[in-house]
Amino acid sequence: MSGIAGIVNLDGAPVDRDLLERMASSVAYRGPDASEVWTRGPTGFVHTSFRTTFEAQRERQPMSLDGEVWITADARIDGREDLLAELRGHGCTCSPDATDPELILHAYAVWRERSVEHLIGDFAFAIWDHRERKLFCARDHFGVKPFFYAHVNEALVFSNAMDCPRLHPDAPDDLYEPEIADFLVLGAGFDLERTAREVIRRLAPAHVLIAVDDKVCTRRYWTLPVDPPTVFRRSQEYVERFLELFEQAVADRLRTDRAAVLMSGGMDSTSVAAMAKRAAGKSGSPCAISAHSQVYHRLIQDREARFASAAARYIGIPLTEFALDDRQLLGFWDRPEFRRAEPWKTPLFDGTLSDVLGRPVSARVVLTGQGGDGIFSSLRKRHCLDRIRSGDWVRLAGELSRYVLSEGRRHRLQLRFRWQALAGRGATPRPFPVWLNPEFERRLHLRERYERYEAAPVWSRTPVDAVRPEAHGLMSSPIWAGLFEEYDPDNFGACVDARHPFFDLRLVRYVLSLPALPWCSDKELLRRSMRGLLPDEVRLRRKQPIASDLLTAFYQSSRKSWLDDFEPDEALGQYVDFKRAKECIQNPPPWEVMVHLRPMVLNFWLKWQCQSAYKVHKEEFRVPTH
Repeated sequence: MSGIAGIVNLDGAPVDRDLLERMASSVAYRGPDASEVWTRGPTGFVHTSFRTTFEAQRERQPMSLDGEVWITADARIDGREDLLAELRGHGCTCSPDATDPELILHAYAVWRERSVEHLIGDFAFAIWDHRERKLFCARDHFGVKPFFYAHVNEALVFSNAMDCPRLHPDAPDDLYEPEIADFLVLGAGFDLERTAREVIRRLAPAHVLIAVDDKVCTRRYWTLPVDPPTVFRRSQEYVERFLELFEQAVADRLRTDRAAVLMSGGMDSTSVAAMAKRAAGKSGSPCAISAHSQVYHRLIQDREARFASAAARYIGIPLTEFALDDRQLLGFWDRPEFRRAEPWKTPLFDGTLSDVLGRPVSARVVLTGQGGDGIFSSLRKRHCLDRIRSGDWVRLAGELSRYVLSEGRRHRLQLRFRWQALAGRGATPRPFPVWLNPEFERRLHLRERYERYEAAPVWSRTPVDAVRPEAHGLMSSPIWAGLFEEYDPDNFGACVDARHPFFDLRLVRYVLSLPALPWCSDKELLRRSMRGLLPDEVRLRRKQPIASDLLTAFYQSSRKSWLDDFEPDEALGQYVDFKRAKECIQNPPPWEVMVHLRPMVLNFWLKWQCQSAYKVHKEEFRVPTH
C-alpha cells in the first residue's frame, strides 16, 4: 500500500509542481517511508512509499526503465514466476527480484495496453508514455486497490485517495445526489464509477483508463469467466489442487517478515492463518505470523473467542484479543483521522480495526478471510434439480451419500434452520425509508429505484451456464469493491495493507468450477483440506451467526450518548425529514436499526463537509513499524 497521485494537462500546458507537492502532502499518510514528485512537461506523478514486501525495500517511485515510460503504482503482483517466464519468452531480461512496478513496466513494454491482461494481484497504477503522449491507468480485477480521477477542464487528476483530486483549484465541490440517495435508500452506492462528489469518479474494478490528447475513455479488460467443470478421477485430487492454489495465494500475499491475521473462530480466517503458518515455514525468508481477534464479553453472546483461541494454539501462533464491549456507536464521528471522503457504510466502525492493528502489533500486512463465503456459495436444491433434469440419478445418489456421510455431518446438519427456511421464515426485506424528503424522493424516483433493486439485486444477474451461478454472481458483485475500501487507510484509521487470499484469481476460478455437491456445500472442500491444519472443534463446527444482532446491541447500549443531543445539519434537510427520522430511530425493530441510522451518519458527514474546505487530517494516523 502506497500513495499515488498525478496530473496530466491534456492541452499540453506545463504541470504545476506546487500543486503536485500539495497532493504529495495530502497522501503522505499512505506512504510514510518516502515521498517523490516527478514532472515532465504536461505530466506530473506523485508517490509516497509504504514498503510491505522484500522487493519494495529498494523500490523508488515514480520510476522508469528507459526515461520515456514512467509509472506510479500501488501494486503487489502475484504469480511472479509465471509472469517472468512469459516476459523472458518475449526476449525481456527481468531479474527474479524485480520490484512490482518494474514488472508492470516490462509487461507494458511487451504488450502495451493489453499488459494488464497478463497481470494478477492487487494493483492501481498510472503509466505515462511520453513517446505516445498517453496516460494509461489500471485497477485490479476485483477492485482491492482504489483509484479515483477527475476530468477538470483541460486536466486529468488522479489518486488512490478520493479527496486528493479535490485539491485542484478548478475542481468543484458539488455532491452527487444519486450517490447520496443510494446510500440513504440502499445503504451503499452500486454504481461502480460514481462517488459522493460530482466531479470525482472511480475507475471500476477490472477497468483501464486511457487519456490521449483531449480524449479520456475507460474500458473493461476482464470479466469473471465461466469455466467448464473441473473433473478429477480421485476425490483426493480435488483436495490436493485446492491446497496447492490456496497455499500459493497466501504465500504470494506474504513476502514480508511479519503479518497479522484478522481472525474470528470461523473456518475462513482460521484457514488463512493455518495456511500462512504453513507457507511461512516453507519460505526461505521466515515470516512471523500473529492473530488478532475482536471479542465481546458482555454486549452479546460470543463464542468466537473460544474457537479462535483453540485455532491459534493448534496452529502455534500468538493471539491477541481486544474486547469491544465498551465501544460507542458513532463514537468516532469527531475524530479527525476518520474524516471520510464518503458517508460510512458501517456505523459500528469507530477505529476498532485501527486499535486492533495499531497496538501492540507492528505488522504492515494483514490477511483476512473475506471471500470464503462467496466462492463456496452453493444451493444444494438447485444442484439436485439440475441432476434430475439431466437424468443423472446415479451420480446424484453418489453425491448425496458422500455429503450425508461426510466427517462430522450429523453435527452440522442444522435441521432446525433448514425447517425454518422451508417454512418460509427467511430474511426480512429492508424497508423503504419513510423519512426521505418528499421532493428529493420524487425528483430522483427513489421508490422506483428501490423496488427495482429489491426485485433483482445487482448480484443476482448471473450466467446460467456457470457451474454454480449463485457463487459466480456473488463473486462478480459490486459489493466487494465497497467492502475493500473499508480496509483502505482512509477508512481503517491505520496504515496497513490488507490482503484477501480468497480473492486470488487462480483460486477463485478453480473453486467456481466445482459443483455444490459434494465440494462446496457447507465448505466441504475447505474442511477436508484443513484436516491436520486446524483442530476438529473448529474444522467441523457448524456455521453459526452471532447469537444476537451486534448493531442493535451497540445501539441499545450507547444511543443516549449521542441521540438525545443530536442536532441536524442545515444541509440534511434537502435529503431527509429529520423529525420523522428521529422518531423512527427511537425504538426501531432490530432489522431496521441500520436503515434508520443512515440519516444520522449522513448528518455527521455533512457537518464535516461544511466545516471547511478540504484539508488533510491524518496527524494521529497509526503507522506500524518494522
